[in-house]
Amino acid sequence: MVLKNTYPICFITTSNLLVYKKHTFQIVDLKTLESKTILTLATNLFDKIIYKMPLIFRLLRKGVRCGIKLNDDIILFLIGKTIYELDLQNKCISNGYKTPDNSRPLIFSKINGLESFDDGIYFGGYKGNTNKDPIAIFKRVEKDTWVKAFEFEKGEIEHIHNIVADPYKNIVYIFTGDYDNAACIWKAENNFQSVEPLVRGQQDYRSCVGFATANGLIYATDSPFSNNSIRLLNPQDNIWKSNHLQNINGPCIYGCIWNDEFVFSTSVEGSGKSSSYWYKLFGNKRGPSIIENYSFIYKGNIENRFKEIYKVKKDLYPFHLFQFGVLMFPQGRVVGDYLPTYHIATVKNDLHTFLLTQV
Repeated sequence: MVLKNTYPICFITTSNLLVYKKHTFQIVDLKTLESKTILTLATNLFDKIIYKMPLIFRLLRKGVRCGIKLNDDIILFLIGKTIYELDLQNKCISNGYKTPDNSRPLIFSKINGLESFDDGIYFGGYKGNTNKDPIAIFKRVEKDTWVKAFEFEKGEIEHIHNIVADPYKNIVYIFTGDYDNAACIWKAENNFQSVEPLVRGQQDYRSCVGFATANGLIYATDSPFSNNSIRLLNPQDNIWKSNHLQNINGPCIYGCIWNDEFVFSTSVEGSGKSSSYWYKLFGNKRGPSIIENYSFIYKGNIENRFKEIYKVKKDLYPFHLFQFGVLMFPQGRVVGDYLPTYHIATVKNDLHTFLLTQV
C-alpha cells in the first residue's frame, strides 16, 4: 500500500497517523486506511506547481521535514528552518520560531520522567558548521518560545544529530558530528549542567539514531566513508565501550521502534569529504562505505540480532542538489502491522509513503 505525496509526521494515537499531503494536514487511520483533513494551508500558484515537479520539490527542500507530538492537541513540525505548532482542536498553526543561529532540528526529542531533567521537547542545532562555532540545545517553554538548555563551546563540534533520554541510567545522551573529535556520544546529567564525552574521535561514535535499553544504548553509525554498523554502548569496568553487533549497508540517519523491535534505515550519499564545490553540488558517486546503491531497512533486537527486511535503489540524481537516498519514519513508537516508510531519492515510491508490512 502506498500513500502518494504523503509525509508521515507522527502518531496521534497508536493507529492514527498525522500526515502532510499537498499543503494539507490529514489524519490517516492505519486500520481502515481512511483519511480526514484537519487543515489546509493557503498556497500560491508557484507552490502548487512545485508539488507536481518532484525534482524541484526535492531541490527546494519543500514540505515538512520532521515533527513530534507535544500532547493530544499540539503537534510541533518543521518546514524549512521554522518550527511551527499545529493545534488540532482549533485547527490553526502558530506564527513559528527560528533559532538565532539559523540552525534547525534534525530530530525532535522528548525528555519525560527523568529525575534530574525538566520534562519537555528538546532539539540540538543542526546546520553546516565547518568552523565549529558554538552550537546549542534548545528547549520549548511555551508556544513558539524556545530557550537554550546548553551550548557547546566554539571548537567542540559541528552540529547535534540527536538527544536520547535514558530512563535506566537517568542520563541523556547527545549525538554530535561529524569529523575527528566532533564525532562523539556525550553524557548529560542534571539538566545539562554536566556534559562530558563518553566515546569520541572515531566514526564508530558518529550517530544520528539510538535507543536506550536495559542492556545499554543501541545505536547505528552514520559515516559515508567508514564501515557502518549497529552497536551497543555501555560501561564495562567503569569504562564506556562501544561493541559491534552487526554490519549495515551504509550510514544510518533514521530509525524507530516497531512494536517491540528496533528499526534502522541506511542512506545512499556522497563521501562528504571532497573540497570541490562543484563535486559536492553535482557529484553522484556514493561514499566508499556504502556497499550497494540501495537504502536498506534492518529490524531486530540485541538478543536475536538484526535482519534486512526491505531495500530500494537510489535514483541517479546528485546527492547534494536532489537529496540523499533515504527512508524516513514517523516520530513515535509504531504499533501494528504497518511501518510507514517515506522515500526520498529512490527509483520507487519517491516522495511517497510505503506501508511496509510485518516480516
